[in-house]
Amino acid sequence: MRARCVLWLATPLLLLGPISLACLLTIQNLPTTFLFLALLETNQTEISAFQMQAILTMLGTVLLLLLYVWVVKNRVPSSFRFGLAGRSLILSVLVVPALYDLAAHGPTVCVAAFKQRCLTSFPGSTLYSAYEAWDMRARVQNRKDLTASLRIEQEPEFRQEKQRQVHMLVIGESATKSCFGLYGYDRETTPLLERTPGLLPFRDVACTATVTLAAVPALVTATMPGKVLEATQQPSLLSAYRQAGFRVYWLSAQRKHGTFDTVTSLFSEDANEAVFKGGKFDTYGDGAYSGTSDMNMLPLVRKVLQRNEPKVLIVVHAIGSHGPYPARYGSKEARFPAEKQAVMKALLRIASGLTSDPKDLKLAQNSYDNTICATDTLLANLIHDLKAQNASSWFCYVSDHGENTSKALLGKFMHGMITRQVVEVPMLMWLSPQYEQAHTARAQALKANLATPFSASCTFHTALDLGGISCEGFKPEWSCASARFKPGPRLVCDANGRITDYDVKFPPVKSVATPAKTDHHVSARTAPAP
Repeated sequence: MRARCVLWLATPLLLLGPISLACLLTIQNLPTTFLFLALLETNQTEISAFQMQAILTMLGTVLLLLLYVWVVKNRVPSSFRFGLAGRSLILSVLVVPALYDLAAHGPTVCVAAFKQRCLTSFPGSTLYSAYEAWDMRARVQNRKDLTASLRIEQEPEFRQEKQRQVHMLVIGESATKSCFGLYGYDRETTPLLERTPGLLPFRDVACTATVTLAAVPALVTATMPGKVLEATQQPSLLSAYRQAGFRVYWLSAQRKHGTFDTVTSLFSEDANEAVFKGGKFDTYGDGAYSGTSDMNMLPLVRKVLQRNEPKVLIVVHAIGSHGPYPARYGSKEARFPAEKQAVMKALLRIASGLTSDPKDLKLAQNSYDNTICATDTLLANLIHDLKAQNASSWFCYVSDHGENTSKALLGKFMHGMITRQVVEVPMLMWLSPQYEQAHTARAQALKANLATPFSASCTFHTALDLGGISCEGFKPEWSCASARFKPGPRLVCDANGRITDYDVKFPPVKSVATPAKTDHHVSARTAPAP
């Protein structure tokens, strides 16, 4: 084949060059499966933060294409062919590494090494990652069948309990522990929670992943961080509670994406009823997204509670502190001055690297802190509503991951990378007096483990243990409601799918920061009015 013909056929690969280069400059890595998944599930605001890189990539692509066409047309003779030496050199480059692996390590290592080269070199990494991301999203299986086939066991004291049982798991979004007044932040961002009697703030919890699509599956299933595809094929805590006779609800302030659900909303299939306040498309691709705030979830939760069902599990997936920050709170929750348009312009300048102006940073920080204030209002109201049920109840709030703030050296007001602010997340629990009286040992274990370092991947095991439920994948020693609590390593998956042991990357140090205000502190105060 003529060389010019080969070069024309290679044009599509050339167009991938600027994309890969942009990724290298932006995230210091070639495009990965997790990057494509994140792009498929991101919102317009997140994309706009990279608009400068996108513009430069487009310009670079056009210039490179023009230069390539000119070189092929004017500098490569139409009749030129590679000789025997040229063809032999190209062939050896392709096959010698594989032959070496085959001879030295056998066929298994040879295939694994070939796949690894494709995943870590251009253009294979981009093509393979794009395929794998699409394939992963396309595996929307019928989870109702998975739930129906799940075998569970429940301890007699729970199965025979005569009290009404109403439990609630709230999955937060982009909330960093360091901005919670409850954990010693120098601003009053959580005054209502601090006045909530019986609140249990866990002091040292690490997220499972730095992006939602990888974090949520590791919260609601027994799969390890980063195993997103495996998680879609595993039962969730919703499945287990449903099989135990509970009416299960998934109430989301986030969005559901059409015929191919997002990886996170896939688990809503395990619930008896799911509502997406952020909007969704129907099976024909029709529909629209509508913005919402977490406070709009309260009427949904109260409507469920009014049904007075004997056994209920409510999972609330909040939008929390996800950008754009001004859209996440109302005027009543805005405790710090942050005019919406000014905040949006400041965030754009910060994300583009065009400013380090302290005024911009303060404005963005004020807006982010207001999102925490909104979370404070939401959680205090939910606990108040749950307490009013006079039922045997547990309440758990954990954020999927944190967010870098103005104090971060790099990636201010972003997530996806492994930093202390992104990884260290708030986890709060509350037990009703009826639950504490009926299940004293579990209540005592929770209080004893408030300072124990552990991963948010323990959420699945803790939630099941609090209901006396066991099923496939359940590890009682990974429940912080167990007196035998022995959590595993705190593994964290970043936006590129890489797994890091958080305690190896950031060895524990003696902290001089203000400790979290524990149950002893908050129980002496009066409960907030909703």
